[in-house]
Amino acid sequence: MSTSASRDVETIGRAWVDAFNRRDADGLIALSSSDIEWHPTLLVGSRRVYRGHDGLRRWIADLHDAVIQHSLALRSVHRLDGRFALVADIYIEGDLQGNGALVGRLGADGTIVEGRAYLTDAALLRQLGVIEG
Repeated sequence: MSTSASRDVETIGRAWVDAFNRRDADGLIALSSSDIEWHPTLLVGSRRVYRGHDGLRRWIADLHDAVIQHSLALRSVHRLDGRFALVADIYIEGDLQGNGALVGRLGADGTIVEGRAYLTDAALLRQLGVIEG
């Protein structure tokens, strides 16, 4: 992994978490392919797959309407073979509630083409062989 590639993924990861915390659909769209497939966690009770930029806008609208308002604090970014993983702490009303991870795939243009969020921590991702270290 080149330092440049690692930095790019870290920049994308930090920008994604920042846009998520602000509930900024335009910020997420700027990082995403027009045909992104987004699979969020069940934290807000949604099992849907959100597709495309319109899907990301619907997801943000669903988050605004959700009873639980959560935010993330990025812990680590991992570049994987053709994919990346973000590991974050999940906060609800300022209290740490657990960990989450986003495993995604970047397109040739550097935008996110697929993302799946999980309620898990780095230790389990290491145990499963998803990330190293």
